[in-house]
Amino acid sequence: MFLIKNQQSPFYFDGWFAIMVLSTVLVAASGYIINDYFDVKIDRINKPNEVFVGNTIKRRSALLLHQIFSGLALFMAIFLGWKILAINVFSITTLWLYASVLKKKTLIGNLIVALLTALSIAQIAIYFQPNNKLVYIYAIFAFFINLIREIIKDIEDIRGDKAHGAKTLPIVYGIRKTKIVIYFLVFIFIALVVVLTYEIGNIRIYTVFSIIGLLIIYLIYNLIYADRKKHFAFLSRWCKIIMLIGMSSIALF
Repeated sequence: MFLIKNQQSPFYFDGWFAIMVLSTVLVAASGYIINDYFDVKIDRINKPNEVFVGNTIKRRSALLLHQIFSGLALFMAIFLGWKILAINVFSITTLWLYASVLKKKTLIGNLIVALLTALSIAQIAIYFQPNNKLVYIYAIFAFFINLIREIIKDIEDIRGDKAHGAKTLPIVYGIRKTKIVIYFLVFIFIALVVVLTYEIGNIRIYTVFSIIGLLIIYLIYNLIYADRKKHFAFLSRWCKIIMLIGMSSIALF
């Protein structure tokens, strides 16, 4: 809402935006449910105290919830036009493929989660303001932070993933080389943000991403020395903090 508000009114609100947000939340919720549905066995190894499907809710009920949430999301998207509807259809289909097959593939699953996260932000510009560079900066931010977090989670969950035949980046290439991939992604992210923020020329965007840059430096520092599951669990949570701070900064614009 802050990214598309009328500059003359700080209390801008659009009912269509609310529908878009709710639709996106429903897509995300259905994705979490179907991911938990397919990940029951792996989760019992990686995080036995956080298994939702099969314990708190029956597997059949989980599938039903997934279908209800997906259906509601698509119904809402119909009123937002074919572009948003296409995004929702793509997201729901891709999340199912991710949970059932692609999650275990090298890097593909990570890229899918990051892409869908970025797309949930980019659709704001697609629907409201196609030339809003600020939206795309935050979409790029969401893409890279989520991609980095997903790779770190793969390192954290390497034991359970390996036991069930997954071919994630750390399993195939090892933890040391996986860290190098993360360093490279951070470099690309910083380069893109520098270019885009320079084009916008807004002092607030410089300030926000300078702070985020410091948080990422702390992330990299800890990643260099990380070698235990608890270290990577901390780094995964730190990525969440970076994402939260980054998304909260939208209110400044």
